Amino acid sequence: MDLLLTSTGILIFRILYGISLIPHGIVKVNKNANIQLKGFMKQLGIPPVFVDLSMLVEIIGGLLIIIGAISLIVSAILIVFFISTTIVSITKMKKPLATGMNPGVDLDILFLAGAILLLILGPGEFALLSGPQI
Repeated sequence: MDLLLTSTGILIFRILYGISLIPHGIVKVNKNANIQLKGFMKQLGIPPVFVDLSMLVEIIGGLLIIIGAISLIVSAILIVFFISTTIVSITKMKKPLATGMNPGVDLDILFLAGAILLLILGPGEFALLSGPQI
């Protein structure tokens, strides 16, 4: 396949993936939402500090994915993060695969798949700082 076409496809994917990640972190910046989420996590037996960590991973990770910086490291962190969220969604939150218009564990799985794809493919030619790749 043509390198230009492949890199263009990866760029489009990176932009859309990052744009999809960032709002999940932005909502946690709101003090009331943050406190509410921390209370919910505590009820599930998950340390509340993970709300702040997830906020950072989603916002900073999303921005770095969009610009194509340190893709290998960011993708690896996102894979660990989304494996964790998938496990929590299934075991603690008892989320189904999907429930009509409401996302279930399918959203966690899609974000995990995207991180795996970026780890394997790398950021493409249109990346700010591609760094080492697999």
